Amino acid sequence: MGEVSPNYLMIVDRVNNLDTLEVLVEVDEKFFSDEIKELENLTKKITHVLQQALLIQPKVKLVEPKTLERSEGKAKRVIDNRKL
Repeated sequence: MGEVSPNYLMIVDRVNNLDTLEVLVEVDEKFFSDEIKELENLTKKITHVLQQALLIQPKVKLVEPKTLERSEGKAKRVIDNRKL
């Protein structure tokens, strides 16, 4: 997908005893625009691809370019907020 950058962050949580997954995806600078309809369609497209691959319904949130934290070493891609 040329519309998004390779930067993303998955946040796993538990709400009412059910695990949830939120995926923050950076939109590529070339694609980022004020056109809400285009961004909504992109969100639906990413949600569908993830749902087909993971067999769960993630919540996808598009974020502006360069807003997700960068790392000098290995990138941190998953935050698990569930309490064991």
